[in-house]
Amino acid sequence: MILKGHQTIIGRQSGELVINSSGNPHLGQGGSGDLLAGYITGLLAQPTLRADVLKTLQFAVWHHGRAAVRLSVSKPGWIIEELAEELGNR
Repeated sequence: MILKGHQTIIGRQSGELVINSSGNPHLGQGGSGDLLAGYITGLLAQPTLRADVLKTLQFAVWHHGRAAVRLSVSKPGWIIEELAEELGNR
């Protein structure tokens, strides 16, 4: 489960919850969650990354947020297509 927000919560129905604080307000624009969902789907399509789904989800959310931070430093006012490109370049 991933609950997106100012601090994204990642976890399962029961057990450990992880709080991710990477990212910035630009992730509130339309399409950001869709991009994250597609990114996660691509990662989980790889059998080795399905071995520890929670760890893969934590990485995906962190990487998505980190990409937004990198973009904001180099290009304030970026759009979702640029976030997708940034995710693909790292």
